[in-house]
Amino acid sequence: IPQIRSEAMKVSSEERVTDSEEKKRASLLMVAVELAVWNFLTQGLVNVGLLFTEAARASFFTQTSVVITPLISVIQGNRVGRNVWIGCASALAGLVLLSTAGGDAASSTSEGVAAGLWGLAFSGGDLLVLGGAVCWSIYIVRTSSIGDRYPEVSLQAVKTVALAMMYTTWLAFSAWRCFNTGGWDAVAELWLGWNNIAAWGLLAYSAIGPGALADVLQQNGQKEISASEANVILCSEPIFTAFLAFFIAGETTTMTENAGGALVVLAAILASSGSGDDEG
Repeated sequence: IPQIRSEAMKVSSEERVTDSEEKKRASLLMVAVELAVWNFLTQGLVNVGLLFTEAARASFFTQTSVVITPLISVIQGNRVGRNVWIGCASALAGLVLLSTAGGDAASSTSEGVAAGLWGLAFSGGDLLVLGGAVCWSIYIVRTSSIGDRYPEVSLQAVKTVALAMMYTTWLAFSAWRCFNTGGWDAVAELWLGWNNIAAWGLLAYSAIGPGALADVLQQNGQKEISASEANVILCSEPIFTAFLAFFIAGETTTMTENAGGALVVLAAILASSGSGDDEG
């Protein structure tokens, strides 16, 4: 009888372990799909918004994410440190300089952006891009919330598969619409470089580096810092772009761009230094 009881307890324990593992897998799947949805909405809304607004305006509105993120954190009941708020403001100012630098054309465009903002003349495209910025902020906040509960590689792998399915659905729908209006020639125009080996190589790099590897590193990093700090640090992307453009293509930056980059660096330092009452 003791042996039978022991075997029964062993089977019961194994069943509990199996149920627990299944719940963990189901939870990981749900979280990965949620992150994929926010990521998909970010890219989708911005891309569609660009059809109805100028690129310079879209660039500015996407950068407002650095301020939207701490606002969402506050709404959730988290505390955002004073230095983080100052860093967010500094990052936004730096990004505005970076996006509006580039001579007379950029200057006139920036004036148009400012006029539109002060006059509250938001177009449908502007609102779509703003919606994309909000979705990106939600993605960052959610990554900070769940980043330490799931393995980075597993979560990001499932999220990538979910994203691939969403983008494939979008592509199929676009191809169907093109086929109905212009036949196979119109479908082929969706991607004129499909037979270009270099284009496939660039896509592969984009998927492995800025895609998969960056997502894993971001989730791992957001285990240690708040969503607002992460967003400020992510704003340093234009700085790395400028360095790469200089060493690879020999491009130089203007004084305005240098000032914008300095503000972004200052923002990252301020946000990382904390002030004793950061998110938690």
